[in-house]
Amino acid sequence: MKALSVKQFNEYFKTNIKHDPILSRVYIKGSLANIRYSHNHLYFSLKEDSDVIDCVIYYYEDKDIEFSFNEGIDVIVKGNLFLNNYSSKIVIVTSNIEEVGLSEEYAEFLKMKKDFKERGYFDFENKKAIPTFPKKIGLITSKDGAAIVDFLSVINQKPNDISIKLAAVKVQGSQSIELIVDAIKKLDDLKLDVIVITRGGGSSEDLGAFNNKEIIETVYQANTPVISAIGHKIDTTLLDLVADLSLQTPTEAGSYIIANYSNIEKESEKILDSMRDIIRNQININELRLNAIEKNIKVLNPELKVDDKLRDIDNLKNNLDKILLSNYKDMETKLDFTEKRLKLIKNLIETKKKSIIIKDISGNKIFSKYSLETGNLVEIEFSDGRIKAIISDG
Repeated sequence: MKALSVKQFNEYFKTNIKHDPILSRVYIKGSLANIRYSHNHLYFSLKEDSDVIDCVIYYYEDKDIEFSFNEGIDVIVKGNLFLNNYSSKIVIVTSNIEEVGLSEEYAEFLKMKKDFKERGYFDFENKKAIPTFPKKIGLITSKDGAAIVDFLSVINQKPNDISIKLAAVKVQGSQSIELIVDAIKKLDDLKLDVIVITRGGGSSEDLGAFNNKEIIETVYQANTPVISAIGHKIDTTLLDLVADLSLQTPTEAGSYIIANYSNIEKESEKILDSMRDIIRNQININELRLNAIEKNIKVLNPELKVDDKLRDIDNLKNNLDKILLSNYKDMETKLDFTEKRLKLIKNLIETKKKSIIIKDISGNKIFSKYSLETGNLVEIEFSDGRIKAIISDG
């Protein structure tokens, strides 16, 4: 049997699709999932349990299709099967879509979401604070996925002292639930700063484990803050709602963790500049204080006061000396004058002593004792007065 080339096989397959009555006119029922819009085309999936088939409406805006695309509702799709040669992927090129109702699985999801919300699992006030500089990180992801590479590459872009405890688990499928719950509990016991649960983007089915009730309960009850980064913008899970912080991708989670470390050098420089300014200002203030103290010392210096007092004493002594000298000279002059006066008085007294006049009763001067007899009354005239006397011995 001759082997077909890849191109020949694809053409053969596409030809058979066109001629098969079932495949060329597909009429299929399923639940809407993985709804996304790209380059004017609308992409979505039809889901039944774990089985999925992809659909597309090319140039959606140009088509006359009035339909509200919402995750989880059951629909009936009409179209034809198409093989993409580049991806070898079969899709249903949709020409018409009708709503059947809300799928049982999605209804259960909404019920569980409402229950958690009413119990406060999603409330902001119940969120745990994430440290500004987390150092001990728990990472829950697949060891073989791109998520771990994306996360670590961002973490390693800046110098840091972060240590990471990896819990490698499956992140999709029914078996992943027990592994993720066990990983959260073990990391929570290690008293870490934060636990990051991450994986690359995927379909709603790929992220189904993160809507599991047991995982949501475990995250809510954990003492360690939890960051979820398990899908792209279009994917929102219950884990995103219960997590203390919800980010879109592993790269964004790594960027958040390292964000403050990225600015630590700048912040340190700012702090140093601020400290330098404070020190300079303090030095300037102290210099002004020292200058003021120096001036006060000069003004209030006891030595200066002593010098002033000594000068006052010297001035007082000089003044006293002058006064004493002046008084001495005055006294000396007065003493000389008094001495001269006393001498004059003495001479006068001596002179007057020599000029005593004795007169008899008749007033005649007596110059000899022989002129007097006992019993005679005489008048003696001194320089300072007169007295009368009786001669007792003549």
